[in-house]
Amino acid sequence: MSKPVYTSIPPTTDNVYWLLKSWDGKTSIYVPRDKELDRALKVKFQAEVASRTSPKRKKDNR
Repeated sequence: MSKPVYTSIPPTTDNVYWLLKSWDGKTSIYVPRDKELDRALKVKFQAEVASRTSPKRKKDNR
């Protein structure tokens, strides 16, 4: 079986991407299995958001 190709961070229902960790039986957190892939997808998403922000708006927030 081949690994899926991710172009964005998938929902937490994707058990191939996410690992469910539990500390005390009550608290649980989803952790990406491949931290490098997760970081690359986050950087890509941030670049997409930045490209959608208008230059005028960027100047006004300074």
